Amino acid sequence: MVGATPTDRDFPLLKEVFLFMGTSIHALGGPSLGLAAKLSNNYLSGMIALATSEAMNLGMRLGLDPKVLSDCIATSSGASWVNSTVNPVPGVCPDAVTSKGYEGGFKVCQSHDVLKGLEWELSGGQVQLMKKDITLAMEAARQVDAKLVLGDAGLFAYSAAAEDPSCRDKDSRVVYRWCVGPNITLLSLI
Repeated sequence: MVGATPTDRDFPLLKEVFLFMGTSIHALGGPSLGLAAKLSNNYLSGMIALATSEAMNLGMRLGLDPKVLSDCIATSSGASWVNSTVNPVPGVCPDAVTSKGYEGGFKVCQSHDVLKGLEWELSGGQVQLMKKDITLAMEAARQVDAKLVLGDAGLFAYSAAAEDPSCRDKDSRVVYRWCVGPNITLLSLI
């Protein structure tokens, strides 16, 4: 997500550098538009992960097998990359970070992160990445008068998950663990 046009004379060099960090390089039109895309994408990703967590929790509590439910969702209107690739329920996607104790991936917490224009820290000096991204997206939305109806609920959920010792320093999809609550095991839900 690059704040440049495809015809920008510096874009080929920027693309070469950014290819060391990822495989999808998008020229988005000009200065600050890369950040706009990143805020929009991360906001959406966080909301989809939270909604997938809630839907899986609901379906499992209603008696559905998590893998069967995920497969059904994958071919239905609720389909998403999160459900199919990194489903928040451990075991549904065996090779995903979510099936490996939520270790690695996009962390809920990071020890050092600088927020331009926002200065806040939580206990232990940790800044929650998903909380940061949702907060920044909500601030950007306020600046351009865009409604983010889910923002406050998402921010609450990720903030609470980040404060939960069983979720701290884990991949952000650990929000599923926070959703199901303490002492709930996968086997008790199916």
